[in-house]
Amino acid sequence: MILFLTPPFVQLNTPYPATPSLVGFLSARGYRCTQRDLSIEVALEVLRAYGDDFTDEAIEILQNRRLSAEAKVETTAYIDGLALWIRDNVDPDFGFSRYAERLGVTVPDFGSILKRLRRRSPVDRILEAHVERILAEVKPTVVGVTCPFPGTLLGAFRIAQVVKRIDPSIRTVLGGGYVNTELRTSNEPRISRFFDVVQYDEGYGPWLKFLGAPAETIPPFVKPSYDGLDLSLYMDLPESENPMHRLWSTGRWLKIQMARGCYWHKCAFCDVSLDYIKCFQMPDASTLVDAMQALAEETGCPPDFHFTDEAMPPALIGRMCREILKRRFVCRWWGNVRFDLAFTPKLVKLMAKAGCIAVTGGLECAVDRLLALMNKGITLESARKALTAFRDAEILVHAYLMYGFPTETEREARAALGHVRDFFKANLVQSAFFHRFALTVHSPIAADPAKFGIRIPPPPRTKGARFALNEIPFEEPGAPDWDRIGKALKLALYNYMRGAGYSKSVKFWFEAVQ
Repeated sequence: MILFLTPPFVQLNTPYPATPSLVGFLSARGYRCTQRDLSIEVALEVLRAYGDDFTDEAIEILQNRRLSAEAKVETTAYIDGLALWIRDNVDPDFGFSRYAERLGVTVPDFGSILKRLRRRSPVDRILEAHVERILAEVKPTVVGVTCPFPGTLLGAFRIAQVVKRIDPSIRTVLGGGYVNTELRTSNEPRISRFFDVVQYDEGYGPWLKFLGAPAETIPPFVKPSYDGLDLSLYMDLPESENPMHRLWSTGRWLKIQMARGCYWHKCAFCDVSLDYIKCFQMPDASTLVDAMQALAEETGCPPDFHFTDEAMPPALIGRMCREILKRRFVCRWWGNVRFDLAFTPKLVKLMAKAGCIAVTGGLECAVDRLLALMNKGITLESARKALTAFRDAEILVHAYLMYGFPTETEREARAALGHVRDFFKANLVQSAFFHRFALTVHSPIAADPAKFGIRIPPPPRTKGARFALNEIPFEEPGAPDWDRIGKALKLALYNYMRGAGYSKSVKFWFEAVQ
């Protein structure tokens, strides 16, 4: 029996897709497996342990899909306040969407993880008790733990620590997004005290190898399975009434991957050398819609889907939409796209008719020179045309934005903010977020830094083994003060997302943070 576990804390409104994908893949091949989401289970117990008399009512409000967003926003504010109290009075590492994240973000050596594992907070004890209970119920011979983000690293190792203490014969396997990027070059032998195997890439092939199954070509589509997950536990936690912004934190979306890999896989800042990006394959539309219908029936959930692709392929989107309409399958769905010219008004209208309610996509630095340098494959004009099509079809849009890209100037950052303001003002974008550029070891920029005007200094000499490596420091002579610029960009965006500040000049926001 294989038991897959998601550690705390990832998200509380719907299951993270890693374990459902693996359970679906292996169950289809005859393996006995199940899963549990410790993210939601531990969160609920923490709330009840440290909340006041209003906590049970708050949980009921957030679990009720029929209540208004306004009521849930107010209740979420209460939960956020309780989380801060727990952080300040119970466990300084606590957070409902991440736990001990600073350890995962800055952890070149394993010593800090070991030190923290020796200290058990009340929240750690709650996690340990849940792991013990689940092991007694399931009696697995193998435990697979996903570690998608830095904020799940400590929880993943805590889970393995409990498993090995209870039964050292249970084989433990570590995988997930964080592992795939941060631990690929790790030579830390102490990991083996906790995990017998560390897996990279999507996990399908590595799991077959681990189980001694014959190698096979991984299909372009894997139907997830939610077996073992109690979907009634999940809570909506909207931080605002912005309908686009709250999609990540509200709704029991059935997460599903439309196609494997990324059809573009050329962006200079992306991990394009890794298999999960470059292994692009598309299924046929009938297989995809078969799975969507089956998932809704199997789970008893509304047919609401979040496609987790790096970028949903326009060609497949069109075929899927026509299949949905042919079957008269009423559903809602959203996912990530590239704002390129393939999203014509005709295609976008078809998407809306077939149930698409929103898209997310990268505008990045929103300056044509930088879009060309990063090989994004779009221009501001192509993006504007795509955004206009989405607006006219009443499909909501969230834009991912970036600042601090190599060679970017402050003048370009200000110009980008002007474009973003205009997009908001014209209702082409309803939500957005500015991310600080980070150089990752698996990106084309890291492979050819001189092309991008930066220098990567030699890594510092360290004693002992290396644990994690992904984001790497770089030097850029004459670079602007990105800390100050970032504050200005985020302040402006905070206002734009609330429908305010459009009449103020770009200069105003920069002067406000001097």
